[in-house]
Amino acid sequence: MPFSPVHKLRLSSGITLLVQPMPDRLTVAAGVWVRSGSRVESDELQGMAHFIEHMMFKGTETRDARGIAASLEGLGGHLDAWTNHEHVCYEARALSEHLPQVVDVLADITCRSRFDAAEIEREKSVVKQEIAACEDDPTDKIHELLARQLYGAHGLGRPILGTVESVDAFTREHLYANFASRYRGDELVIAAAGGLDPEHLRDLVERHFAAPSGPAVVRDPAPVPRAVSVIHEERDEQQLYLALGAPTPAYSDPRRYGLRVLNTLLGGLMSSRLFQRIREEAGLAYSVGSGLSFLSDTGLLSIQMGVAPEQGREALRLLRLELEKLAAEGPSESEVEAAKMYLKGGVIIGMESVSNRMEHMARQELYTGRYSPPEEHVAAVLAVTREQVADLAAEFARPERFTLGALGPAPGGPLSPAEWPAAS
Repeated sequence: MPFSPVHKLRLSSGITLLVQPMPDRLTVAAGVWVRSGSRVESDELQGMAHFIEHMMFKGTETRDARGIAASLEGLGGHLDAWTNHEHVCYEARALSEHLPQVVDVLADITCRSRFDAAEIEREKSVVKQEIAACEDDPTDKIHELLARQLYGAHGLGRPILGTVESVDAFTREHLYANFASRYRGDELVIAAAGGLDPEHLRDLVERHFAAPSGPAVVRDPAPVPRAVSVIHEERDEQQLYLALGAPTPAYSDPRRYGLRVLNTLLGGLMSSRLFQRIREEAGLAYSVGSGLSFLSDTGLLSIQMGVAPEQGREALRLLRLELEKLAAEGPSESEVEAAKMYLKGGVIIGMESVSNRMEHMARQELYTGRYSPPEEHVAAVLAVTREQVADLAAEFARPERFTLGALGPAPGGPLSPAEWPAAS
């Protein structure tokens, strides 16, 4: 299962360039990754990283917003961006023959955006509508609610989009000062995979990228673990939305492989424990599952489901029983083997995509500073034992480790701390 080697270059501008040639591919995927996301923002400037991402598409020295939108679409390509708590990414996908245009437009938007005052005011309206849409979407809102309960005033506890009040207060000076710090050369990782030549890409990047100069980004400290708690926001919904989260180690911790196996057999598959018990056997939920997210200095094992309001307490009872059983007894050998095979397939199938190759390289650099090939990840997953997963379940999957968030109606009144283990 050999994968082509990755070339890592540190350019004179401070930019880190990662390249994985895939000679048999006719396409390329390239991404400009910014090392800081929304978590480094102060309360007053929350939403700034996301707003700057929007402004990158509103006009540069040589292109207006329409020109940016059409730059790759007219070549059969695609340009997009996203912001999360840890990073911002601008990604492009196109035919290999259009690599020069890909680098040109990515450099143009991330180095030469104008931050036009009229466009800023217009985009404030757009982002406030995005905030309103998130407020109206219970699947988004419940995760914001849980994050606030888990992390409090820490950056991880604030919404990535910011608030209407914080967005309204943004000025061009605020935006450009943040841009100059966040988009410095040493804050950028450029990753590309597909049908390309590393030296050709290096020449293009050095020619087109001229990153701004600003003070270094001030990193926030790791979040301090908070006491397990329950929060229930009652509002008129057809369902009661439940989300639970328990802290885990960070991305760099080698136990992440065992935790991935644990998450997969707990709620990551249709054959998983939660799907089978709560949906298939009890018929209480259409959507139920678990997830695992690793960040630079923490992680989160999460569980989510939507149930009829009158069945919320019963669903939580069954969930608690499943977690208690898994923590006490551990999984079966067959569950562990099935989860490992699923994860192995996910890695290998995922690496067929040039976009996934690009993202894999970038995340390795951002979280560990080194590239570890997919075969290393597969080997680490396959080396996980049933005993290791049992130990991890006993440590991290006990119900009393989970903070509970609920959104929607509940007959008999809102869920209280007394109804969830160890909540205070």
